[in-house]
Amino acid sequence: MFRQRYFYLLALMIVWGVSANAQFAKSPYVKRDPRVDKLVDKQIELNKQALRVRTTLEPGFRILVISTNKRDLAIDAKSRLLKIYPDQKSYLFYQSPYFKLQFGNFKTMKEAEMMKKELVMEFGENLIIIPSQVEVRGEKQEAENF
Repeated sequence: MFRQRYFYLLALMIVWGVSANAQFAKSPYVKRDPRVDKLVDKQIELNKQALRVRTTLEPGFRILVISTNKRDLAIDAKSRLLKIYPDQKSYLFYQSPYFKLQFGNFKTMKEAEMMKKELVMEFGENLIIIPSQVEVRGEKQEAENF
């Protein structure tokens, strides 16, 4: 019984040693496929693009368009904003008992005031410019740095 276990253990060690040695006997150097380098370069470029497009939050201003306890009025105002300014973002918040609709991501008060003048025609005089954390895209930040 002891000899049989010893024989199996010895046979296992020989097979393991031969297979391990066979892997290194083929070539002592690692050959890299040139397509791997192309893939790595492509991934680096994609990562750079993702960093440029990433949005961050920075201090800025938004326009408070409506603050009401009627949800339908807030949703109606948001849909009108989306039709008029599809490239700008609007944010609908619920702070009990009010629905508050904020519009835009403006870095300066001057930008917010110019937009407020345009919105007065559609939404009346009750618009308020409020300080807020606004979304800034990475491309805008990069352009400002140069």
